[in-house]
Amino acid sequence: MERDDALTEYHVFTTVATITLDAPERRNALSTRMIAEIRDGLARGLADESVRMILIRHSGPAFCAGADLTESAAATRPEDLPAWHLADLLADMCEAPKPVVVTARGTARGGGLGLLAAADVAVCGADVNMAFSEVRIGVVPAVIAPVVARRIGPARMRTLFLTGEQINAEQALAWGLADGVDTSPGADFDGVMDMLGAGGPAAQAGIKTLTATPDLREGLREAAALTAEYFFSDEGREGVRSFIEKRTPSWVD
Repeated sequence: MERDDALTEYHVFTTVATITLDAPERRNALSTRMIAEIRDGLARGLADESVRMILIRHSGPAFCAGADLTESAAATRPEDLPAWHLADLLADMCEAPKPVVVTARGTARGGGLGLLAAADVAVCGADVNMAFSEVRIGVVPAVIAPVVARRIGPARMRTLFLTGEQINAEQALAWGLADGVDTSPGADFDGVMDMLGAGGPAAQAGIKTLTATPDLREGLREAAALTAEYFFSDEGREGVRSFIEKRTPSWVD
């Protein structure tokens, strides 16, 4: 039974376990609790022998606004930061022996792009707008860098991280952040799911092992520690406060 105050929903239909980010009033920002619920949903899907693949989707117009900055502003220890816990969620997705599909429409920022990058198949709507916006608040998106680099390479990642440039669905597809663009609002990308369902489950698990990044989980945890350093820096504190207070940060003329 789902909790009434849950931030995600978990359902199984035939062979697909669906985890829905369900805090649209907060633009599905990744709080530590939401991250824990997503990890729990992944574990449930992996433990269920009837489940062949796991779909992460969202309710509301925004896919994910990134880490919960209100929670980040209140943090006094690295382990209080959502970004600290995001490292293990991304590793869970990459290491899962079953295919993980992520679908996104509307706004996708920061940690939300980490979810897309960690997916085996990422499909976005034609209306999606993406940005690695951390630099605008004086922090570094280190925790998602290992999975983003696997998709788009270090040179493109450096440019997007430095500028915080907003990119659209066509750019995401061309650069490898997305594997497909869906033009039918509300679609569940049945074609992708059908193709995944046609593969042998043991073979798919083997392919994920074959294509895995060595020591990824440890690398993600080290990256999370670097992210924490910037969140706790004077610049990071000012950037997060300015975002919450809806004002320009002090370093902008």
